Amino acid sequence: MDATTAINLATAGFLLSPRGQAGLQALQKQDLAETQTLLLLNELRRTFSASEAGALLALARLRRKAATKFPFADQLFLTAEALEQATAWPVAEHHSAWLDQHVPAGAILDLGCGIGGDTLALAQRRRVIAFELDPVRLQFAQANAAALGLADQIEFHQADWVLALENKQLPAVVAAYADPSRRVAGKRVFSLHQMQPPLASLLRLQQQITALGVKVMPGLNDAEVPIDCGVEFISHAGVCKEAILWFGSPAVYKRWASVHTGGAWQLMAASGAPPPLGTLQAGQFLHEPDPALIRAGSFAELCQRLDAFLFNAQIAYLVSSQLKLDPLVQSFLIHEIHPFSLKMLNRRLQALGIGEVELKKRGFPVEPEELRKRLKLTPGNKPAVIIFTQQENGDHIMLICARVGKP
Repeated sequence: MDATTAINLATAGFLLSPRGQAGLQALQKQDLAETQTLLLLNELRRTFSASEAGALLALARLRRKAATKFPFADQLFLTAEALEQATAWPVAEHHSAWLDQHVPAGAILDLGCGIGGDTLALAQRRRVIAFELDPVRLQFAQANAAALGLADQIEFHQADWVLALENKQLPAVVAAYADPSRRVAGKRVFSLHQMQPPLASLLRLQQQITALGVKVMPGLNDAEVPIDCGVEFISHAGVCKEAILWFGSPAVYKRWASVHTGGAWQLMAASGAPPPLGTLQAGQFLHEPDPALIRAGSFAELCQRLDAFLFNAQIAYLVSSQLKLDPLVQSFLIHEIHPFSLKMLNRRLQALGIGEVELKKRGFPVEPEELRKRLKLTPGNKPAVIIFTQQENGDHIMLICARVGKP
């Protein structure tokens, strides 16, 4: 069994047993590299069956992988798919803090709790009633709650919450948080109406529980967003991980970005006001916003913060005459601006002694990496950033830049 193999109830029961936990403890400090697989399995098979050994190794590797999401990953019970879908711990804590701040005292429903990422964060602040249909994920969520000393804070139900809603069997709570599946039949879906359960079920839930958060895909179609909710785009580790549809009191803004940077969260609302426009010139500073800010459309607010402007209303690059380093953007000093020409670019790279290039683009029809092998660099010499983009009139241009501040 490897990390992609589905775990059945018998396997889950073994992993949760004292024997299974002893086996996991023995693997905790081992070298779990793929090259060590045969050696590790042979060692495990002295004590465990072949299937048990495979399950132990798979979970031990999942725990190592989960360390990028959870600071306590070595205590968690996981499946590969559930880990992929689980909310990273800083983001889960952000969800729970937002709900705790904006809804009155009382219990919160966690609908589709998976292996318990958001459940555990919520339970640090409130009593939680968690629903999960998959029996293995539910057992693992219960074990994870126990491992963190939160079992008394959470009431678990193995049930279809949509059916409970239709039968008027959902508990009375002050708020709910739902995490619909964005994979159907093993394939990722991109519509709010194709999630499981779909948006229609969530809107029926909101009629009963007015304070509601729904985790959805960050690339959601804005035309599908209900008019009476707020949308939060959440970025962690430089990636826009998800969006949350907030209904009721947690919908503090109509549209906003929350960015985790430097160990803290920064929020920026989007007013929808048009950002200022200006002319692009060499010697200016170009700023690339965090992707959550781009999805939220917080351009006017970010321009005001950086004393900047857009040179193309359709391109998410800000430009300023003075440098203001800000954790919400990556910044570059523009040395040269040219119409796009590979021949011209190679001449300038050689003239400037550029030996290493970072390639970026917005509004450019070719993937920059396709051009890399055709670039003429000077080995061992200085670095540069080449940005391929377009002017307001549609002309494709290339900017030779230097990165300033931290990447």
